Amino acid sequence: MISIRTMTNELDRMEEALRIVTESYGLGIHASAEYAIEINPGGADEFREHLQALRRQVVAADNPVAWRATQASYRGELRDYRDKANNALARLRDDIKAATDAMHLFAESVASSDSDHEVRVRESVNRLEGLSHATDWETVRTGMRNIAASISESIEVLESSHKVSVAQMRDEIRILQKQVDTERHARQVDQVTASWNREKLDARVAELTTANRSFCLLLVCIRNLRQLNARYSGAVVENCQQSLVRRLGGMLGKEAMIGRWDENSFAAILEIPATAAMSLSRAATQHLSGAYSVQENGVAQSLSLVVVAGVIDWTAGVDDAAYQKKLRQMSEALAGA
Repeated sequence: MISIRTMTNELDRMEEALRIVTESYGLGIHASAEYAIEINPGGADEFREHLQALRRQVVAADNPVAWRATQASYRGELRDYRDKANNALARLRDDIKAATDAMHLFAESVASSDSDHEVRVRESVNRLEGLSHATDWETVRTGMRNIAASISESIEVLESSHKVSVAQMRDEIRILQKQVDTERHARQVDQVTASWNREKLDARVAELTTANRSFCLLLVCIRNLRQLNARYSGAVVENCQQSLVRRLGGMLGKEAMIGRWDENSFAAILEIPATAAMSLSRAATQHLSGAYSVQENGVAQSLSLVVVAGVIDWTAGVDDAAYQKKLRQMSEALAGA
């Protein structure tokens, strides 16, 4: 009797300890999400979503295998976010340094040019003042000729210097513009797959509808993405999504505009007839579903994706509200298929 009571108390104590450990681990993950530095707001939001999913996994974990999987996923999420943050900071430092160097070089060039010009002009003024006291006409005439030549040379040097400065400034402006374009491009790209993001896709759809150009939107939904996130690390799942986008791009060719539609789906904008798009939709469901082999820390892992695809076409004269409703219905149908 005493032995049974002791075992029961021990089991209760172990259950209480497990509850405390689970709660503490979950709060630690929640704190990591809550206090993440928002270098890239979109990336931070995605990071928080992944960590909240991990927190739910911690609560549901009931065996050592589930705990180890959650721990590996947590480490992977932290490592990936750290790497992305470091890359963003490195780009920002490079942009600031390039802008600073450009303006410093331009300022030095202008200052040097203006300083030289000022010295030459002062010398000419001093010589003119000296000639004003001369009594010999020949000396005055010769001096005036030399001073005129010196002033003409100063003007030529100044003009040349300003041309060089303007040319340098134009070069620096082109460099800065290129960096601005790079940053703008980065804001329009999905951080995981390097395909376009939803904002860019919506902008392209708006362009086509404004121009009354017919097009089709091919939606590709990963039905089991939530289960994959629960089983594998974030890095593994992201590599798998990258492989899917590459497969889709290989199917559709360079003309198709491919991007992330939402967390579970990707979309491709195709300017082809609806019948051709439907054929591609069926092919995409077959070709994109199945096994994907990805590497993590030198170890190959095989993931199986369950993919479904669908098509919504738009033609001139179609009511936008009706189109958006059909698009939303198809998206929900694919996600809940």
